[in-house]
Amino acid sequence: MNNGARIFLAIGALLGLMVVTCRLMQAKSYEETTLKGPIVGTWSVPAFDPAPVVLPGASWASIPARTADGKVAGWVHEGAEGKFVALDEASGRVLWQVSTGPVPADLVRKDGWRVKELVPAVPLTLAGPGVYLVAGNRTWMLVAEGGASVKTGNFPSQVPPATGAACLVGSDFWISIADDRDGGVMLSAAGVLADARSDRPAGCLPAGDGGDAKSISAMQNAHADPTPYAADDRLRGYPEDACGRYSGGRVYGREYCSDMRTTDGDPKRAVMLHVSDVMFRREDDWLLVRLPSYAAGIDFKPSIVGFELSWPRAFFDMTEYRHVTAQNNPSSTSFEAKKVEQRIERIEIVASIARTGELLWARSVARGDMPTVSPNPSDNLYHSLLLASHAGSPAQNLYIFKPGMLLAVDQATGAPRFQVGAPLPPPT
Repeated sequence: MNNGARIFLAIGALLGLMVVTCRLMQAKSYEETTLKGPIVGTWSVPAFDPAPVVLPGASWASIPARTADGKVAGWVHEGAEGKFVALDEASGRVLWQVSTGPVPADLVRKDGWRVKELVPAVPLTLAGPGVYLVAGNRTWMLVAEGGASVKTGNFPSQVPPATGAACLVGSDFWISIADDRDGGVMLSAAGVLADARSDRPAGCLPAGDGGDAKSISAMQNAHADPTPYAADDRLRGYPEDACGRYSGGRVYGREYCSDMRTTDGDPKRAVMLHVSDVMFRREDDWLLVRLPSYAAGIDFKPSIVGFELSWPRAFFDMTEYRHVTAQNNPSSTSFEAKKVEQRIERIEIVASIARTGELLWARSVARGDMPTVSPNPSDNLYHSLLLASHAGSPAQNLYIFKPGMLLAVDQATGAPRFQVGAPLPPPT
């Protein structure tokens, strides 16, 4: 090949690179920042302070309902007996409670988070006009406000079990069922179950497609962004310069944004995950907040496994594990045998990150030796479902839910307000 040909090819390659670069620059729709604020290393995050305990001896058994008048309500177990309780969000004071009788066999749960469990398989609670719904598996209950009455029933054999999602339609309840068609069944406020399946009602937003987030529930404030996208949009509305993989000047898929665009209202409040970092929607672009790793001089980059929104606040559930070598180092005069053991330590952290990229607070929920249920360590990182208060509540709490436990903390500071129950043990 002569020099002229080489020069021609070099110029062609350079022009191609310039075209791709220009396309990337023109498509730029986000800014970047590194997380700022009172950051410490992952393994130095302090634990939540102990919370005042409400209803000693009770185990919190349902995803809670949160109401605009400052109540949190749900179903608890006291031994083999069920009870529905309504608490004041600011203090945890019991406003009212009523017995629901023996716990139905299909709603008994004796263990905590299970391997591959995306959302805890527990009943849900949903508030309606003057009545609360409790629904799980094949059982439903309707509890009147104040505990004046309790109605219970079961799905007929032809109706698939409930899946952990429900919506209020007028004064009645639409309960999602496991029919693989995003279907459900209507239950009237009077306790009459429809005899026909129904599609998801308009305005009954799903949680989203899940992606890599391990705990996103339709009962959270956060829901999938309902903004439509063009039929030929392979990225389904995601910003291609942030989420898409480029090759040969073309963009493919959205492999760098593995979770859904999620919002608790206006689409311009959306949040999504970018690999292991966070992206916040702004008016006309996005802000990518990178969690610092060793390269930044401090390591705070645990895996995000769930999140919840309460405009303008955003909360993230994070987990990490590490291999630890422990030895006893007996003294020279001791007959104690030297022992060296390998173990895996895990930590779970809940953090509040501002939409401008500041860490507002972070606390650990659990830390200690990792239970070994699966040979894959990442399967054993039991997490929490985060649930924010109703947007209109005067007491804005963040609820940290594990099967058996509900911990309420102040959204602004992370200070605990109250706790009901304790996490159920891991499965065996």
